[in-house]
Amino acid sequence: MNIDIAKHIERLLFLHDTLVIPGLGGFTATRASASVDYATNTIHPPSKTLTFSENLATDDGLLVEDLAHTYGLSLEEARRILDEFVQQTQAKLDQRDIVNLPGVGRLYKNYLQKIQFLPDATNFNAGAYGLPPLQFSPIARSRETAVAEPASVTAASAAAPTETATPLVPPMPPLPNPPVFDSTTPPPPRASASRFGLGIGIGLILCTAVFGLWWWQYRKDRPTPTLQQQLTEMEQAKPISPLPDIAGLGQAAENAQKQQQPKASPALPEIEEPDLDDEVSANAEERRQALERLQKEDQRPPKNQPASPRSRQCVLIVATLSNPENADRLAAQLQNAGYNVYDQPKGRARQVGISFSYTDPREIEQRKAELQQLTGEKNIYVKAK
Repeated sequence: MNIDIAKHIERLLFLHDTLVIPGLGGFTATRASASVDYATNTIHPPSKTLTFSENLATDDGLLVEDLAHTYGLSLEEARRILDEFVQQTQAKLDQRDIVNLPGVGRLYKNYLQKIQFLPDATNFNAGAYGLPPLQFSPIARSRETAVAEPASVTAASAAAPTETATPLVPPMPPLPNPPVFDSTTPPPPRASASRFGLGIGIGLILCTAVFGLWWWQYRKDRPTPTLQQQLTEMEQAKPISPLPDIAGLGQAAENAQKQQQPKASPALPEIEEPDLDDEVSANAEERRQALERLQKEDQRPPKNQPASPRSRQCVLIVATLSNPENADRLAAQLQNAGYNVYDQPKGRARQVGISFSYTDPREIEQRKAELQQLTGEKNIYVKAK
């Protein structure tokens, strides 16, 4: 015999608030009155919700009696059929399956092996059976709409003694008076610090502009010194340091050596000290001779040909020397060879070369070869052309 026990459970829950399934647990119904959900504008009818508990183990006999009365069975046969249903349900729950009771809900076991119940949306309140949730829309009324009164009411109110009518809409409270500002109050004075800072900034800008113009005019009007003037200034600016007393130092060193040596040892030969005065005099004499030679050779015509209207100017740097004597020697050598000497400072050193006019770029390579043969320098390069 095929008996649908889930359908009997659903029918009995409409009639009773508690229903026990022996060996499984029991259902308990909780009644709730009608409610209004203003968020969704829905009115819910009275309802009865279900909960399930395994602790309801006492058999109330409702399900067994309903099975026996419906199918004409004895209580023992009805109880045997109910026990088989409970055993099958427990086996499914132990296998972590979900047991579905149509119209009632679903049963399953959680990780603690406790039976959990998920109710369906069935409302088991018999008094509200078939009532669906009701949707409503709030009515918006304007407060300024006047309600028209019938003529009879108007006439009766005119005949009746005058009474104070209660307004439908409470009057609005009066707005507070706006604050009154005194127009005679002078505006707050501006801070003088900003004007003082602006004046300082403008003064600094003007000073900087005036100094820049003066420096540009000074550099423009200052003539470029010639090679002879530069050599003279360097000769005058380089002081000759005074020579120490070489004789006194030699005598003191000799006395100290005699004191440190034993008396029995023979005397050491005297060491001839170089005469620094002669060396300084020789260097000064060489410089004077070089200056005189440069002064004489300034009168010679330059090796470069007169520049034609279509010629261009070229500067060849022979060497960059930090020793003034070597720079003077190289400049004198180039001057003797008839070249127009280019001598300009570069940091702490001096760039020495020649400047000439040319019309054919091949003349630059020709001058390089001549300078290499004359000076022996290999790294001759073009500075400007």
